[in-house]
Amino acid sequence: MSSFGEYPCVNVPFAPVYVAFTSTAISAVMCLVTVTGNTMVVLAIFIDPNKELKTPFNFFVANLAICDLFVGIVQDPLSVTYHYFEGSERRFPAARYYLHFPYFISCTASVLSLAALTVDRYWAITSPLSYRLKLNSKRAGFVAAGIWAFAVMFSFVYLLIGYLKCAFVFAHTAILATFLIMLFTYFKIVWALKHQILQWEMTESGSADSQAKRQAIKWEQKVSKTCLIMLAVFLASYLPSCVLIYFTNLCSSCSCGFIHVARDVHFMLILANSAVNPFLYAWRFDNIRKAIVKLLPCCRGHRIHILPACMNPTDNSISSK
Repeated sequence: MSSFGEYPCVNVPFAPVYVAFTSTAISAVMCLVTVTGNTMVVLAIFIDPNKELKTPFNFFVANLAICDLFVGIVQDPLSVTYHYFEGSERRFPAARYYLHFPYFISCTASVLSLAALTVDRYWAITSPLSYRLKLNSKRAGFVAAGIWAFAVMFSFVYLLIGYLKCAFVFAHTAILATFLIMLFTYFKIVWALKHQILQWEMTESGSADSQAKRQAIKWEQKVSKTCLIMLAVFLASYLPSCVLIYFTNLCSSCSCGFIHVARDVHFMLILANSAVNPFLYAWRFDNIRKAIVKLLPCCRGHRIHILPACMNPTDNSISSK
């Protein structure tokens, strides 16, 4: 019987061959999807072909894409390599801290970037004047740098207490805090939008100011729905992963076959979140989608029919062309 934080299958260190090769194949697919999707989002925002994406909100989107791109460039290939050697040669190619240390850096930065995105939307909707006055692209950059600094410092905890204990700490700090922030801000955003809609419905519908406000509220409703989708995807990835961390740490009666499967599924679910994130922006936000389409060589010279984004004249998260 192993104690808390010790791998329960020390005498059976390798997963069954079929588990190892399945994890190898899944990691390879996720590498392609993660790198492709996040690269397009990063290029769309920083190249900005339509000159409308250099805003604080989109810099937070870009930071999340960079975090997820780090997963695709570093973490997914490492996962492919380690699981392939585990299945084919029944050994690991190097010490496993080479796999685990960047894993904690990238995942911590990714979940905190999700939290920053939702806080940005909460601030923009509930206090638009304060948001415009106090948040600019430079300050958004400082927040992004702070997220990366914290992620690196937090990951040194792994070197002190080991993988399983650090995964347990990660689940009860970064993941839990991000979930609570996303849940709290979503409900506050919904309440604020309902309050604004009630106020704006009392204004004269034909006035230019009323029309602008209605256009603005359409945009914020779309962003809020995207936040809800992000929350759902976050839960779908991280909630089962956290449950599996408990099994791996606390289940002394579980078979080693189950423990190895739980270990790999936990790992894959968190990496999968980085593969899904960019498509939320490419699909949901018309201005980012238009920029990505404009960057694709196969789409140049063709007329692309995309509905224009609902612009918010009271929010500098999106600026009109």
